Amino acid sequence: MRIQILTLLSAVSLAGCYKDNGNYDYKPVNKIVIEGGSAPEALSVVFNDSLKISPDIEQSMPAAEADLMYEWTVYDNSPSSSYVVPTDTVSRERNLAIKVGSPVFILGQNYRLGYKVTDKRTGLSGVHYYNLTIGNKYARGWMFLEQIGNNSDFSMILPDGSAEHQIYSTINAGLTIGKPVKLELSAWSITDDISASSRRMYLLYENGGMELNYQTLQHKFDFGYLFFLAPEVQKPVVQTWMSNTPPGWTPSASMGIAINDGKVHANLVGGFPGSKKWGGVLLTPEGTPNYTVSPYVVGGSTYTAIVHDNVGKRFLSVATSGLQRFPTQVSTEFDMNNTGMDLVFMDSANVTRYYNAVMKDAAGVPWLLQFKAIVNTGESPVITLAKQQMNAPGAAQLTAAAGSTITPHIFYATGNKIMRYETTSNTAAEEHVFPATEQVTSMKFRREPGGVSKLVAATWNGTAGRVYIFDVSNIGDISLSGNAYGGFGRIVDIGYKVP
Repeated sequence: MRIQILTLLSAVSLAGCYKDNGNYDYKPVNKIVIEGGSAPEALSVVFNDSLKISPDIEQSMPAAEADLMYEWTVYDNSPSSSYVVPTDTVSRERNLAIKVGSPVFILGQNYRLGYKVTDKRTGLSGVHYYNLTIGNKYARGWMFLEQIGNNSDFSMILPDGSAEHQIYSTINAGLTIGKPVKLELSAWSITDDISASSRRMYLLYENGGMELNYQTLQHKFDFGYLFFLAPEVQKPVVQTWMSNTPPGWTPSASMGIAINDGKVHANLVGGFPGSKKWGGVLLTPEGTPNYTVSPYVVGGSTYTAIVHDNVGKRFLSVATSGLQRFPTQVSTEFDMNNTGMDLVFMDSANVTRYYNAVMKDAAGVPWLLQFKAIVNTGESPVITLAKQQMNAPGAAQLTAAAGSTITPHIFYATGNKIMRYETTSNTAAEEHVFPATEQVTSMKFRREPGGVSKLVAATWNGTAGRVYIFDVSNIGDISLSGNAYGGFGRIVDIGYKVP
C-alpha cells in the first residue's frame, strides 16, 4: 500500500515538470477609445442652458449599435466637496443633449462629467472625462418677488436685457411657499457663524420666510431657524441688516433687524464667537410689547436702526436690549417721541443717512417729516430737519413709492400714475400714466454710479404683471427705457442683486 502511494506521488511530481505545448486560439477583443469630439475638455455652461456633446468613438473591432451601452455621469468636483460624493446618471444616449438645471446641477458649482461606452459582449469599456463649470447668470440683475396663484416665486431681468421667469420654483422644485411679502438682499457680507460669510437673501411670505443661498438661490434655512427661539406667530415683513459704520469707513453689517407680526427682533454681529441669531421680541421703553411698527427701518452711525410705532405714534431707536426713546434735545422741527401720526412710507433722501417719512394724520392728510440718523462730532444733537404738510395728491393712499438718492424727490404711485414729489418746493407733478387697466404695485430706485440711474415700476392688470424701466436724469426727470416686460405674476417687491 505504501509503495502504491509513493508511485502515485512520483507520477504527479513528474507530470508538473512537463512543458505545455498546447495550441490555443486567442480571440482579439474590441478596444474602445473615446475622444472628446468638438467639445473642449473644460466646459462652462450657463445654468438652465442646454449642453450637447458628440464624442468620437474609435473601436478596434466595431460593434453593432445594439451591442454598445452608453452612460453619462456627473459628480460634484468643487474644492469643498467630499471625496465620497454621489454620482448622477444624466443620460444613456450615444450623444449628450441635456438641460443643465435643477436638481442635478447647482449654480456656480464645478462638476466632473464622465462618458462611458461599454461593449456588452465583453463587458470592456472606454471612458472619457470633462471638467464642467455651471455659470451663474443670476449673479446680477433686477429681481422681482411675485405672487403666482397662492404661492411666491421670483423672476429676474438680467444685465443683457433678457427676462428669466419663475427662477425660485425652477431651482427649488417642490418647495412651494405662500403669498409673497418681501424680498431682502443684504448690502454687505454677513458674518453670523451660521454659515459661510457672504451677502444674505431672504424671502418673506404670508406665514413664514426663508434664507436662500445668495449664490445658488437654493433654500438654506426656514425663518424660525434664524431665531434662537422661533416666534410662535410668523408674519414677517422685514428682515434686513443695518450698518453703524462711521463716515469714511467701509460700510459693514452691525445689526440685523427683523419685524414679525408688528414686533421688532434684533441680531448683533461682531467679533465674538458663536452663532448670531435673532433674539426675542424687543420691549418698549415702558417694558411692554404693546406696539405695532410699520414695515420700514432706516439708520446711521449715531442711531443704528430707527422704526415707527403706529400705536404709540412715535419713532423708536432700536438696540439689542430693547426699543429706546430719543433724547428730548434731538427734536426741534417735530417730536421724534410723539409724531401723532401713522407712517405710510419711509426711505433714503438725497443726502447720505438723511430720511424722508411720509406720514398720515387722523384726518388722512399727508405730511413729510425729515430727519437724519447721524450726528457728527461737535455738531448739535438735533436730528429733526423739517415738517410740512404735503401738497401731493394721493400720497396718503400711495400703492408704491421709492425715494431718489440723487435729487430731492419721492416717486409715488396712485392707481395707474407715477407722481414725482419735490421735497424742497413741496410740489407734485404727474410723471407717467400707464394704461387704465394697470395699477402700480411696486417701485424701486437704483442709483447708478457713473451712469444713468433707474426707476423700475411694476404693474398688475388683474391677470398679468408687467415691468417698466425708466431712466432718471440728474434733475429727477424720468423717461421710459425700452419696451415693457411681460410674463410676470403680481409683483409685490423689487430688488437689485449684485455679485
